[in-house]
Amino acid sequence: MAKKFSDKEKEIIQERLLSKAEICWGKYGIKKTSVDELVRMAGISKGAFYLFYPSKELLFFDVLKNVDKRIKNAMLEALKTSNEPPKQSFIQGLKQMFIEVQKNPWILNLQNGDYELLIQKLPEETVKEHLSDDEDEISMLLKYLEVECDIGFVSSAMRAIFFTVLHKNEISGEHHEEVVHFFIESLAERIFEGRVER
Repeated sequence: MAKKFSDKEKEIIQERLLSKAEICWGKYGIKKTSVDELVRMAGISKGAFYLFYPSKELLFFDVLKNVDKRIKNAMLEALKTSNEPPKQSFIQGLKQMFIEVQKNPWILNLQNGDYELLIQKLPEETVKEHLSDDEDEISMLLKYLEVECDIGFVSSAMRAIFFTVLHKNEISGEHHEEVVHFFIESLAERIFEGRVER
């Protein structure tokens, strides 16, 4: 039977689980990471693991959400500190965001089927909630840029660019970066259409 933890212990264990899961994702991928490996690395019992997460997929999903938030916050920070006009700031911020995405080791495993595996194993409601949160974050970004645009469209376009980044191997290596930049600049054109740059 798993022991009871204080709120502080729960916080520490949760952080440790997320940190170790991120390492495992980069090293082994989701499929090859077992709950046994995660609890060994986190220094807790298997019973204790299930007090925090009903499945390893939900833990990995939290890792994905944390990394996603970290990357988007970096983009927002880049926008806030930029001296460029909003459209140019958006382009540079988005390019920087995708450079950051590629620096994370788990990204390599996402293109090897981990993303599909994760989404298939998650409750439908969890996936819907994530997509809704994604749109809320895009809405905040557009408000910051003071532009009105279809949030669903921008969110879908950014997701499409993300998957283009993921599938670098399927797109000619020599043109991959150029294609990603083309998509980013096209999205910026659509968002800032008809707006006079200050």
